[in-house]
Amino acid sequence: MREKSTPPPSFWAKVPVDPAFDQWLTVGFERKVLVVVRTVTTLTRLLDILSLIDHDRRVQLVFTYDADSSAIFSAGVPEYLGALRAAVVPWRQALESRFDLVIAASENDDLHLFDAPIVLVPHGIGYQKYYPRSRTVAGMNPDRLVRDGRVVPAMVALSHPEQRAHLREAGPDAAARAVMVGDPCHDRLRAGTHRAPAYRAAFGDPGHTLVVIASTWGPGSLLGTVPDLPLRLVSELEYDGYRCCAVLHPGITAAHSPWQVDAWLSEARQAGLRVLPPEAGWQAALIAASCVISDFGSLALYAAAVDRPLLLIGDGGETVVPGSPIEALAAQTARLDPDAALGPQIDLAIHRHSPGEYAAVVKQAVGAPDMSAGLLRPRLYRLMDLPEPATEASFPPHEVPDVEPHEVATFVVGAEESGPAVKIVRFPSTGRRHDLAGKHLVAHETRATLRQLSNASIVYIGLEEPERERFPLWSEEILRQWPDASVAAATVGTSTCLVRTRDGVQRELTLTDRSIDPLIAASLAYLGRLSPAEVVKVGGRSTTIRVR
Repeated sequence: MREKSTPPPSFWAKVPVDPAFDQWLTVGFERKVLVVVRTVTTLTRLLDILSLIDHDRRVQLVFTYDADSSAIFSAGVPEYLGALRAAVVPWRQALESRFDLVIAASENDDLHLFDAPIVLVPHGIGYQKYYPRSRTVAGMNPDRLVRDGRVVPAMVALSHPEQRAHLREAGPDAAARAVMVGDPCHDRLRAGTHRAPAYRAAFGDPGHTLVVIASTWGPGSLLGTVPDLPLRLVSELEYDGYRCCAVLHPGITAAHSPWQVDAWLSEARQAGLRVLPPEAGWQAALIAASCVISDFGSLALYAAAVDRPLLLIGDGGETVVPGSPIEALAAQTARLDPDAALGPQIDLAIHRHSPGEYAAVVKQAVGAPDMSAGLLRPRLYRLMDLPEPATEASFPPHEVPDVEPHEVATFVVGAEESGPAVKIVRFPSTGRRHDLAGKHLVAHETRATLRQLSNASIVYIGLEEPERERFPLWSEEILRQWPDASVAAATVGTSTCLVRTRDGVQRELTLTDRSIDPLIAASLAYLGRLSPAEVVKVGGRSTTIRVR
């Protein structure tokens, strides 16, 4: 695929701020809005708000970030802005330019230096936590909100009226700038709930139980507390019944580097874990989830907002603001016991979940739910001194994410008689011990390791329909190359599996349920069950396999 070209930075830097460059413009915009980005997290929140105005041809949006900022979590911001192909101006040039509005999601940048009315919005669901090693509520640092006796923001957006009390600590003048507008991220998330089937399909077959683990950053986070949880999930949960996805706070990759985090999670990914990029896709994952396992980050409350079964890890530590909604959520939510089997706890959380059970907590976090667009957009246009569009203000749902599945190369398989049927249970091979009847190893001919292939009872490959004629010679060679293997198998399309046993028998096995991996049929050959029609139970479902 040809990469999209990005105009050189010098072009973008001139477009919105240099009057002499106006002759080169195509669209005669009337207002210039500066978006101040501190971290990847703040940018994702700002994009929700910008969706209310970004399509207005009268408005040119421009982004900036302080490249000299000491913020650890600023890592990844240039790359994210580059992926957006947005107009980015250098920090110093932005400070020297005149804008009609500045929008920011963190008070920790030098916002007081900008010459424009400033809108400050939270970068999480409300104001739930203290800054580390302090009793300053994150997002409401009085030393940043008031500079030289002047309140910096023209407007401080609150998601709930009760948050005004925190703002009063910065002084009555700062509290006077508070405006309750609800939570744009919450409302946009809920605006996509009707896309749940499409979101779910992006993460795997709708028949699977989708388990999403959400970790914020820091030693008290899910990943900091139970770093082996991602691998344990894919190791313990039956592959044909579950799918697992990890949503990690951008601060994790910012502090450790994307390469390092990928390396730490590589074994879990090879076993089927989907890991979403820090900047996108988590909204779809929460909506699609059958169960969410989270720490005390914002995503726990957002999962509650879309009514997902929830399990929490940890206690939030000293950063949780007493009396906050996240503390209330913790009081009524079951904890995951990392030392106990994971599957039964997940199944129990799903079984016990009652629709609407978190409604009271979410109401405590978000005032005027689903009304944020109508509350916020008029104020943005008022500050820009621009007539508001006649169309109704609303948030667009998030797009269906492009989730790249990682195909499992090796399975530990159990196969046993279950009345007239055969019950097949598969787990990714991760070194975890599984006591299974009829246990055998199924390994891919090239993606499995040499050790796995040496111990495999079934060696397989995936073929396209036109390639099926390769199977006789390929299977003969495979059984010669791996003398301990009993079966050579090839999946063809979505419902067929070709098999060859060591005694030379070749069969074509076709599943009636196309949503089930046809590779499971190879285990019938391993068991010697090759009658014309076999019934197989797998992942809580049954399918008939036609043998010819």
